Amino acid sequence: MTMLMRISVYEALKTDIIACRLPPGAELREPDLAERYQVSRSPVRDALLRLEADGLVRIVPRQSYRVAPISLRDAADLFQLRRLLEPEAARDAASRKDEIAGALDAAVSYQQGSDFIDYNRRFHCAIAASASNKRLAAACIDCIEQSDRLVRVSLGQIEGRRPDRLVEEHGAIIEAIKSGDGRAAARHLRAHIDEAEARVLGALRRQAVITE
Repeated sequence: MTMLMRISVYEALKTDIIACRLPPGAELREPDLAERYQVSRSPVRDALLRLEADGLVRIVPRQSYRVAPISLRDAADLFQLRRLLEPEAARDAASRKDEIAGALDAAVSYQQGSDFIDYNRRFHCAIAASASNKRLAAACIDCIEQSDRLVRVSLGQIEGRRPDRLVEEHGAIIEAIKSGDGRAAARHLRAHIDEAEARVLGALRRQAVITE
C-alpha cells in the first residue's frame, strides 16, 4: 500500500467527519469505510488511528470506532487555542504584506448565496498560510478545520447570523494586514474569534450538548 493512498484515505475520512457527512457519534466500521473509499482495510485502520490522535475519532473497546462527539469543553478549548494562535499568524502575515496581498484579496471575496462555512474556512486558512512560521500555520489550519464541525452542528441554532457583518469583519482584518499593521490585524482577529465562540457555544448549549 503506497504512502499516498494512506494519506488520501486519512484526508478523505477527515474531510467527511469535519463536514459532518459522518456526524458526531456515528459508528465507523473498517469494512464499511474500506468499501466507501474503495481501498483495503489497512489504510483505513491507519487513518482511524491518526484521527484518534487528532481527537476526531474515539476507539470503542472490543467494538469499533466512533466519530468523537462534540462537547462544550472541547469546543471552548478549540476556540481558546485559535485565539492564541491565529492573531499571531495575522501579525506575522502583516510583516509580509507585499508578498501575500493577492492571495488575501482572493480569500476575502464572498458571493452571496455560496456556502459561508466553506468561505469562512478558506479565509482563515489563507491568513494562517500567509505566516512565515509554517509550524504556526499548520497548527492554525488544523484548529480552523476542526472548528467547521462545531459550526455545522450548531448552525441551525445560531441566532443573529449575518454573513454581511462577518464579511465586513474579515475585510477589516485584511486591510490591517495589507497596511502592515500587525497589531491591529491581531486585535481584529482576536475579537472576531471571541464573537464566533460566543455564537457557537451559545448554540451548542441550546442543543443540550453534554459538557465533558
